[in-house]
Amino acid sequence: TSAMAADLKTSIYWSQAISFGETTTTDAAGIDSNVNGDTVADGGGNQLNMTWTDTLDNGIGLVANLSFALSTSGDATAGGTGLSNVTGRNSFVGFSGDFGTVKIGTNEHFAETDLIFDPNFADYGGSDPLQFIQMGITGFNFTRFDNDSIWWNSKQMNNFSAKAAYIFGKTAIEGVDPKGMQIGLDYANGPLKVGISQATYEDYDDAGTGTAAVAGTEAQMTTIHGSYDMGLAVIKAASWSIEQSGTTTEATINGYEVEGRAIYVGMPVGGGTLWAQSSSLGDRDATVTATGVTSAVAQSGMDGLSFGYIIPMNANVNVYARYNSQDTDADFS
Repeated sequence: TSAMAADLKTSIYWSQAISFGETTTTDAAGIDSNVNGDTVADGGGNQLNMTWTDTLDNGIGLVANLSFALSTSGDATAGGTGLSNVTGRNSFVGFSGDFGTVKIGTNEHFAETDLIFDPNFADYGGSDPLQFIQMGITGFNFTRFDNDSIWWNSKQMNNFSAKAAYIFGKTAIEGVDPKGMQIGLDYANGPLKVGISQATYEDYDDAGTGTAAVAGTEAQMTTIHGSYDMGLAVIKAASWSIEQSGTTTEATINGYEVEGRAIYVGMPVGGGTLWAQSSSLGDRDATVTATGVTSAVAQSGMDGLSFGYIIPMNANVNVYARYNSQDTDADFS
């Protein structure tokens, strides 16, 4: 009906990018090989999103979101499978009222999304903090879609707001309890915004995928982030600390710790936004089981730099150019 159609919103998201890269590999002796290995990559992707909103008779707000994405597995004309899967992402049902908002379903939670700084929404890597919230050698990355989760966002009270998420974990993993939890507190007052959050995941494998989870493993990330809008420029910054215990990658090590940071500066220029961003991940600390001594693993961090210019052509179309550089140390993985 026309009344229902007014509350149903359907959108198609499509992005297309051509990226140019140049790679030079240097061996332990300092000799370059594969010098200036040029690449041209397709950064395209697409997504279908449908949102339905309504208000119940008791005044409670209702929202349902269903989102699909197409994944590829090679070129079908070259023996691959081409377009292979339609996957669900960020699909949920939620209720809102004086209690805030409660949603249940699949989602990217705030421990990750609070670290999306650049105007391209972290879609193209480079120095975006989402590339740097991980443990170097084990590769436990906190950037994830959380299946089977329930989350809550409070209303703002005296400039403060709280949020929490409980992740039930992946299914079909026997003998472990791969749950997770995120909690956060934000403060916003005019041009100033600051926040702190903590994410914890239990009983996943070393890489955090949950495919071969080990009981007793745990990874935890604590993040402090903030931004300030000065009018002529916007500054965003974040610092995070990650700890991982109970790992099995190296027999002599039972715990890891690493710290990272990022800063972003953007300013309006000619109807668009000129911006620069830098992120880094420090050397990973390792705890040796036999002695309990913690020491840094040399050259196990990485650094990144990105800058670009983005200009809106209308409400739906942006044109941009950006440059990414990332330096990964020799013992990062």
